[in-house]
Amino acid sequence: MRLLRVSKAEAALAMCLICAACGKEEGASEVNDVIETQAEKSSEMWLRANEQVDPALWLASREAGRELAATDAAVGKMREAIVAARAHFLESHRMLANRTAQIGKMLAEDGAAEDYAGILRELADVAKAAGQTQTYGELCQHYYNLRHKGGTREEALAVLAERYKAQKQFR
Repeated sequence: MRLLRVSKAEAALAMCLICAACGKEEGASEVNDVIETQAEKSSEMWLRANEQVDPALWLASREAGRELAATDAAVGKMREAIVAARAHFLESHRMLANRTAQIGKMLAEDGAAEDYAGILRELADVAKAAGQTQTYGELCQHYYNLRHKGGTREEALAVLAERYKAQKQFR
């Protein structure tokens, strides 16, 4: 007799499908309610591509924890930071705002809250030192990892600047 080998992931997927098939029809509406709730939550968390919202206004408002007016000085500061950063990254203004909100939240949860416009400016400086456009999400992740391991803002930026400057010699 020949045994069929399946990975743990394949086995887990099979179990999920079996369990889903066993559910009652009335349970299906409960699942849809959960999905809708998650979709609603994600719309609050992310600036979606189809939203006609200024990324600077959205990000500045998230950082402030309240809706700001488009004329607020914090929005102007954020707009300048996003526009300046965009020259050094592949992502759009919207994605720069989303990733900045994400890393800002993660840093705050670690007890190391930082100014969002400052994050944009300083990571743009790291990318600029590399002499070529970078992926902002990747740079944010590297920065967060260094900070999460206990590095200060200055230490993390110095490490990244050194790493990214090395890219110039390989072009």
